[in-house]
Amino acid sequence: MPPTFSLLAEQWIPVLRADGTHACIRPAEITSDVAHNPIVAPAWGRADLDAATREFWIGLLAIACSDWAGLDDWVGYLRQPPTPEALDAAFEPLAPAFFLDGDGPRFGQDREDFAGEAVPVGQLLIEAPGANTVKRNLDHFVRRGRVEALSRAGAAIALFTLQTYAPSGGAGHRVSVRGGGPLTTLLIPGPMRGSDPARPVPLWQTLWLATPESRAGPLEGVFPWLVPTRTSEQARVTTPSDVDPLQAFWGMPRRIRLVFEDNAEGRPCDLTGRVDPVVVRTYRTKPHGASYVGFTHPLSPHYRAKPGEPFLPLHGQPGRIGYRHWVGLVVDDVRENTLRRAADIIILGRSRLDDLGGDALARARLLATGYDMDNMKARAFIESEMPLHLPPAGRFGDLDDVMRRIVAGAREAEGLLRFAVRAALFVKATAGGEGFQKAPKEGGLIDLARIRFWERTEVAFGDAIAAVSAALVDPEADGLAVRTEAVERWRDRVRGAATELFDSLVPLDDLDTLDLRAGQARIEARSSLHLALRGYGKSGARFFAALGLAPPEPAVKSAKNKRAKNKEPA
Repeated sequence: MPPTFSLLAEQWIPVLRADGTHACIRPAEITSDVAHNPIVAPAWGRADLDAATREFWIGLLAIACSDWAGLDDWVGYLRQPPTPEALDAAFEPLAPAFFLDGDGPRFGQDREDFAGEAVPVGQLLIEAPGANTVKRNLDHFVRRGRVEALSRAGAAIALFTLQTYAPSGGAGHRVSVRGGGPLTTLLIPGPMRGSDPARPVPLWQTLWLATPESRAGPLEGVFPWLVPTRTSEQARVTTPSDVDPLQAFWGMPRRIRLVFEDNAEGRPCDLTGRVDPVVVRTYRTKPHGASYVGFTHPLSPHYRAKPGEPFLPLHGQPGRIGYRHWVGLVVDDVRENTLRRAADIIILGRSRLDDLGGDALARARLLATGYDMDNMKARAFIESEMPLHLPPAGRFGDLDDVMRRIVAGAREAEGLLRFAVRAALFVKATAGGEGFQKAPKEGGLIDLARIRFWERTEVAFGDAIAAVSAALVDPEADGLAVRTEAVERWRDRVRGAATELFDSLVPLDDLDTLDLRAGQARIEARSSLHLALRGYGKSGARFFAALGLAPPEPAVKSAKNKRAKNKEPA
């Protein structure tokens, strides 16, 4: 067998450089040629593996380079990254934890070399069909046998991705530190002063921006494979008081031992296409790995159902991440019956970007990634980017206020649209009856109304926050005036979008083909939507309240006020 495979010494991570070329590098080479042709992204060809690789680097930097992450040093290393040689020296003390094979501790694997049934290596991939699915021949959409042999590089990233995002795996097979399919959020800075604004931002800057200010204890508390596994038999749990809190980056919920074989026939890796002298076709596993409780992962937003309950990591959901998620991903969200908290690294990253200013702040973006899991089944891997248009330091409060109000207003407008579509298409059972006849609360055109509403208003949202941030560049700008103008413009935009969508989903040009009650329902639904979007009625008052605007006075009250002002007799 070849020498032991070190994840710090081997060039195993595929990356993309600014000029479009690909390379394989060791972790310390993340800053190689950063001034002329920087690395801009991992390049495994799979979004989940790329996301896990970013987390691998951030976790590595958090442990090895914490002394550099103080405010003054942090800015210096962002502008002038450390050399690969300096990073090699910083990583060297961690070397015992990063051997993938060999007789000692193995990266991401159980310390005990236990016996067990051989499992095909393709099962390391989260979307792979489970053993029971294969046995029942139900793997129609994600077929078995697509991944049968992995190089050591492929096995390492597949193993790390599973341990980092592990979903429920059946009795005793634990989920990741953050549960199954956690959501990860990162800030991507804009171009630094003096750099080419058209050039991609080096990956180093994104990783370093997300590196927390932390102090690691002994390696045995950080890397669980360096010591006998803290198993979860008899409901035993692992908390931050039992291990180093930085184990959040290196959790090992699954007890796994990779099986390494000579690659005599030169089989290419099914993930990378590269030929490695050693291949992994199977692994052994057993239940009752670590059961993690109480960790706050710095890269994940958190939520709780009500005050007083512990925060839990947010997970990926169906559909793309859009501006409706702004509150809770970029800023903390406090609403009735729920409380969401942005990831610690997002709050820290915003503060760091404030110190940088310029385009690094104004052109920063949010990257959100994570599996959309249905219990044990991966439905999709979500990866979304959105511009943030962050204002100058000291003016974020104005932008925060606007964002909360326009997102809340959009949610109300979307609800009004869905209710109107439902009322138009599902006629009441009797003329004076309550409720709708066989009216679903979701599905069909009702769901389509929701999806299209957020899609149609996405660009308008970007325009709104860009306009607010641009106005706030002026230090003399009146924050109240800027906020009020932005919210009033937004009210008009969502009002128009909701009305146009209703007309496209519930046409009124075929009323002569409908019975009287069905036609009347459509007309009444449109009229109610029209009034509510202008602030009339209880639903209209809620819409305006969400926007932080005063609703219009009722027509009768307005007439009385006018007569009183003019001293006219009633």
